[in-house]
Amino acid sequence: MSEHSRSRLPAQFGLSLASLLTCFNVAWAESPQDPCSEERDCTAAASDRLDTIIVHADHLLHAGRASYDSQDIAEMPTGDGHLSDLLRLNTAVDFSRDANQSANSATLKPGEISIHGQPFYQNLFTLDGIDMSSDLDPANNQDLWSTPSLVRPTGGSSPQGFFLDVDLLESVEVFDSNVPAAYGGFTGGVVATRLKRYDGEDSVALRYGQKRDEWESFHVNESDRKDPARNYRGDYTPDYLRQNYSISLQQGLGDVSGMTMNVSRRTSRFAQSYEDSAGVLRHIDYDDRIDNILGRVDTRVGEDKLGLSFRYTDRSHDGLTGSRYDDRFVKSHEAIGATLHWEREVAVGDFSLDLGVDRLSDTLENDSDHFVYKPHLRGSDQPSHRGGYGSTEQAQTRATLAPELRFNDLALGRSRHRLTTGAQLRHTQSYYERPNDVSGEMYRCCDGQGNAYLSTAHDYYAGKVDLTYNDLAWYLEDRIALGDWTVTTGVRADWNGYMDNVDIAPRFKAEWDTFGDGSTRLVAGANRYYGRNFLRYKLNDAISSWREIRFFAPDGGVLRTLDYDDESGISDLDTPYSDELMVGWLQQMGPVHIKLQFVNRESRDGILRAEEEDGLIYYRNDGRSSTDSLTLDIAMARPWQLGATLNHASLGISYRETSRSSYQGSGGYDLELQKDPVYYQGKLIDKDELPAWDFNIPVDVRLQTVTHVPGWHLTWSNFFNLRQGGSVARDSFEDYQDTETGRQYDIYEDVDFDALMTVDTRLRWEPPILSRAQGFIQMEVLNLFNDSVDYSTSDYSSKATAGRSGSLEVGLRF
Repeated sequence: MSEHSRSRLPAQFGLSLASLLTCFNVAWAESPQDPCSEERDCTAAASDRLDTIIVHADHLLHAGRASYDSQDIAEMPTGDGHLSDLLRLNTAVDFSRDANQSANSATLKPGEISIHGQPFYQNLFTLDGIDMSSDLDPANNQDLWSTPSLVRPTGGSSPQGFFLDVDLLESVEVFDSNVPAAYGGFTGGVVATRLKRYDGEDSVALRYGQKRDEWESFHVNESDRKDPARNYRGDYTPDYLRQNYSISLQQGLGDVSGMTMNVSRRTSRFAQSYEDSAGVLRHIDYDDRIDNILGRVDTRVGEDKLGLSFRYTDRSHDGLTGSRYDDRFVKSHEAIGATLHWEREVAVGDFSLDLGVDRLSDTLENDSDHFVYKPHLRGSDQPSHRGGYGSTEQAQTRATLAPELRFNDLALGRSRHRLTTGAQLRHTQSYYERPNDVSGEMYRCCDGQGNAYLSTAHDYYAGKVDLTYNDLAWYLEDRIALGDWTVTTGVRADWNGYMDNVDIAPRFKAEWDTFGDGSTRLVAGANRYYGRNFLRYKLNDAISSWREIRFFAPDGGVLRTLDYDDESGISDLDTPYSDELMVGWLQQMGPVHIKLQFVNRESRDGILRAEEEDGLIYYRNDGRSSTDSLTLDIAMARPWQLGATLNHASLGISYRETSRSSYQGSGGYDLELQKDPVYYQGKLIDKDELPAWDFNIPVDVRLQTVTHVPGWHLTWSNFFNLRQGGSVARDSFEDYQDTETGRQYDIYEDVDFDALMTVDTRLRWEPPILSRAQGFIQMEVLNLFNDSVDYSTSDYSSKATAGRSGSLEVGLRF
């Protein structure tokens, strides 16, 4: 690969760091005495921080569950600060090969995750106990910088309804196996987040950071760097400035009440140069922005605990309709919601009730509803391409009512039972709408006089598809303690009003405390999880029927008219599901905690498109996959002291094999079945059975280290990641001749990718400024050694992992 690389990281960081130090110089001069003084040595100061560091290994004590608190979040090099960036620590989580490309560093969209080989759009995301996942069209998640479709829904959606800034979160829990019966609507896993709450101390915190192209090394082919067909689409972003701002407030409201408020903004501005279809060099600036407003108010009224949380996310970026058509559009994703939580003790246990309302919307706004193309004629101006593709909107509004009763412990003979039961009632309204007709004119050359004439006229009609349905779920779970055994049995029943399905999901986990002292535990589980359904099924191909094309002769006469009927067939769909078997070993060996677990997932009834003999398009339950995951986690239960430092480390190793995952790509459930036989590894198989292209890294090694130097107020965090490249199958452009049938079949061969080792590092300095103020300066470098791997699958495209990049951030809390 010929490399276009720019790396002025050290010099630029030095200048910026000097400027930031100057801002705080006067305040530091007034800082109190160093805590490592003769009255209080460094060892004592280090010991005072043990309680805040020891929580790092707590998540290893639970098979199938990992927990991250605000301290973990603060110490982890999280890059862009998205939820998916934090989950890089989790061995059950895999990421898209497209998530970290060298060319598009300026974009702000969060990456997607797959848990135990399941589709990335089949995870459940919750915020303060309420489902915040998007069911609009989350599999169509590619960013939309150009060429909106007139016959498909608006692209660029995401399974994450809210693009959360992890700095605003109090905790994150990831359930990857043995998921409690309280959770449903996933085949992958659950990511449960909670907003920061009032901690008893009034405070205001300010943060500012930036990242820029001068601090990054780009790895791209020279041909791609200059390719005008790529640049205007936002695929290559070599000139950018990214900034983030946030303010957090914690305020007590009387003796029993408190509130938190968090506001953040992330912005990115990048420049592009491209050639239009006439060969004219043009320049364009793009803007990308994510705003978050999150808050909570908690209080107590008598015996009742009340909490009100509110949330708002808005991501907005502009785009260009295409190199032919000059209209700009604005694509935005907006999410707003609130949750009311009520909890009180009753005679039989603890009762809680959550009421949540959320609205998610994806809109594309374009000033023009008309586009024109005229070819270049000799002696005339350059070709004329102008106009745009109109506007669209899709939205989901959901109300959720979720009561839960956790019974007091009950003794029955030698066993103790802890029963939990609950229900969830959801009302969902979704729609897709094109508010105005869109028309287009395409001219050709030439008529009898040598002039361009109207060849085709396109009409894309306004229309709306809406969907309203209810979901009802009930669950019961019993945690039984009997001697050295703990057995959790549960069942979840879901009625899906959209598909009119009743789905019963059993849950079972058994844990044996082998020696009765908690040092060695063996775990086994068998569970079923039912997945989600999406507005896209309802849309199907209805949108493509909202159009008409008229063809004209050079003299202006109409040759023919092409009308499009609704191509959607009736689909009677089952709910996709995943069956899970797991075994695990948990071991505590002094200061070391070990977790080893094996998870098998057999997924069935995945939904794909299929064209039948009647010419209509149906959805069918033909998607299948099988995944084996083996993960090992090792971590220190408490930090070890080395001189005047405290140190913590955790190691994770995962091996994953997905034998089939036909509905795993970015098109997801909108991919068509591929049943044409191909020749692969010495035999004929259906094309649908080829190895998955994405979310298919077989071996992943992750090591995190955190070093605290209390006397210097320093925290040094590192994340080492080794990913085996894996392989994918591609068309070799050669044919296999079947001697028995005489037919020819395409030969597919494996393409192997190199392994990649990256090191992300963060250095954070938190000196005391005043008696009531604490500041920090933070420098973060991703891919410190600038290693990159090309994982292109053809000679016509280049996909390389990102090179070294850096960021700076400062903050103040008072």
